[in-house]
Amino acid sequence: MKTSTSLAGKKPVTQKQLRFFSYLLPCVVLGLALAMAWYFWERERREIEVVLQGEFDARVRETVSLFRERMLACEQALRATHGLFSTSDRVQRGDFQAFVANLRIQNHAGLQGMGFALIVPPAEREKHIAAVRSQGFPAYTVQPAGDSGSSTSALYFEPTGSSFLSTLGTDYFAEPSRRPAMEAARDSGGIAISNKVKLPEEDPAQVQAGYRMYLPVYKNGLPHETVAERRANISGWIYAAFSMDGLMDNILGERASITVEVYDGGEERGDDQLVDTYSDRVGGESTVKLFHSSKQVEVGGYSWTVVARSLPNFTTAIAISKLQLVARLGAAVSVLLAVLTWFLLRRRLRALLAAESLRAARDHAEAASHAKSQFLAVASHDLRQPIQALSLFVATLQAMARKPSLTGSEVGHIAGRLQTALNGLGRLLNGLFDLSRLDSGTVAITRRPVRVAELLAEVQAAFAGPAEASGLGFKVVMPHGLWVDTDPLVMARVLSNLTANALRYTDSGRVLVGCRPRGQQVEFQVWDTGIGIAEHERARIFGEFYQVPHVARDREHGLGLGLAIVQRSVHLLGGRISVCSVPGKGSMFSVLLPRADPVPAEDQGLLMEPDQLAPGSVLVLDDDPEVRDSMQRVLSEWGHEVLVAATLEEALVLAGAHADSITMILSDYQLSDTTNGVQAIEAVMARLGHQVPATIITGDTSAEPLAHAASRGLRVLYKPIDPQVLAALMKAA
Repeated sequence: MKTSTSLAGKKPVTQKQLRFFSYLLPCVVLGLALAMAWYFWERERREIEVVLQGEFDARVRETVSLFRERMLACEQALRATHGLFSTSDRVQRGDFQAFVANLRIQNHAGLQGMGFALIVPPAEREKHIAAVRSQGFPAYTVQPAGDSGSSTSALYFEPTGSSFLSTLGTDYFAEPSRRPAMEAARDSGGIAISNKVKLPEEDPAQVQAGYRMYLPVYKNGLPHETVAERRANISGWIYAAFSMDGLMDNILGERASITVEVYDGGEERGDDQLVDTYSDRVGGESTVKLFHSSKQVEVGGYSWTVVARSLPNFTTAIAISKLQLVARLGAAVSVLLAVLTWFLLRRRLRALLAAESLRAARDHAEAASHAKSQFLAVASHDLRQPIQALSLFVATLQAMARKPSLTGSEVGHIAGRLQTALNGLGRLLNGLFDLSRLDSGTVAITRRPVRVAELLAEVQAAFAGPAEASGLGFKVVMPHGLWVDTDPLVMARVLSNLTANALRYTDSGRVLVGCRPRGQQVEFQVWDTGIGIAEHERARIFGEFYQVPHVARDREHGLGLGLAIVQRSVHLLGGRISVCSVPGKGSMFSVLLPRADPVPAEDQGLLMEPDQLAPGSVLVLDDDPEVRDSMQRVLSEWGHEVLVAATLEEALVLAGAHADSITMILSDYQLSDTTNGVQAIEAVMARLGHQVPATIITGDTSAEPLAHAASRGLRVLYKPIDPQVLAALMKAA
């Protein structure tokens, strides 16, 4: 058992527990140390906030006071202008212009100008218009024309701007945003401020908040003590035009660290009441809280709410530095203590892991050696069996050859037995070959959308007969309209192996093969009512040469390579294979693959039979005389003229002599120590003077031949090659 000395020295502690403590205790130490660091950091932060709160309150008071002073300056300028009208029965345009110029209103923040709106009775309208036109304003009129009642006319405005002519004669008393203030000023005899209005010369794309401060002008010498007298004796209003932008300009200083928002009315409300916002644009984060203050300002009977907030840069650099120092020092000490704790525990754990690694390596080496020995023993047995049969049948043929006469049935029987032995040997070699290719990564996967029904139809055609001969029920459920993204050849081999296994280990009952959609995937399932697989055996069934225990080993029952090939093939296809089984009742193998969108059906060319192949001249290049002879015989039987060469030199001679008739080159990959098939094909084509189809046929399953041939655009087939595959190759040429 894996144990070590206990931390308390009283009882053994397992390696798993020590590993857990090696992570837990440093975390506990780190947490406690960080908690202490946070306590000191929080105490320092609260002290800094007390100081900053006092500074923020002082800044807000200064800002509100300056806002009030600027508003009062506008009021004083308005009252001074009112004095001009109090001392004269009729103020001329030149007098108004000179007086306003002496006020130097450009020195008053936000004040845009001073104006005078005259009340024009209906009976005097035409006379008034004629008088103003005679002063150099030929287009002057009172606008809008209104009804038969009194109107007001914006008669003066200084300093005169570009929009003066467009506003000259405007009846401001008719505007809802100004009229309440004008009426309030008239009835009270004091100052009143309008709601927000559109400012003169304002860019329509940049609407800003503007206001009018009104003061009534009564007819000199007439009483205006009561509201009735004021309404009867008023002659007009003087007004000051100011913008909130200008009023708030530079109110926060050259470099502000707070933001100020001004709202209409006596309380902070939504964005529709927001007059404007003034702040600096310095970004950054602050660990100190942001301060907030709201103050009410009333001037001329009109109220504003000034809301101030601190910005992240309000906190001083020194305060931030102090907090950062406390945080960094606390974090550093906390991490140092945690690392020290972890190091001490891990040193002990490493000693245990080193001993365990040595033990695991030894066990792994022993297991690998045992697996290798078992693999070689089984493979050797299964290879020797068909070879032994072949040897005996060859001896039988030799003995029969000494007889004076032979019957066709005798030769046919021996040939059939030879073919059976060769089939068994071929299955074993193909299985080993497939495993080698899958492990070396030389299997080329060409995935494309494939109709599921086509794959299952092949299973139906291949296994319906064997299942019926074995007395088993066999059904393939073929869904229509379902497509899968896969390599059809590799997937057909997977389904074939799974179905063959199901039939092989099912003595009675039935086998069901089908497929169903699973969201963006499809699931192929092979069900059987066979012997089943015990739970402890399921992890081993995908190993090489594995067969279910208590079942007699028989080459007709497989060599134990099918599931190993299936698992590797499914992995290459990007899928997942699983198995569910109940001993004595059966098994279900499942393969999940990506689903594909349907594509138009494509015509599938039928495999040409050998006797259908068109004759042609084929150059076969192989250093093995048996291979050359067998290739020459089969291709000749199919109607081709066959040229065979053992070396590159022989091939070049034949290429020179038959340059016009050679239509294809078939070459082994490993020809000699200095020449390979790719080099030989390139040399022959150079001698021919033109390109012809060429294929490498090799028994080397390493990645090098495939990569080398692919780089030259050559196809690769692996020995032993099936005659039907060779026939298809010749047809494609």
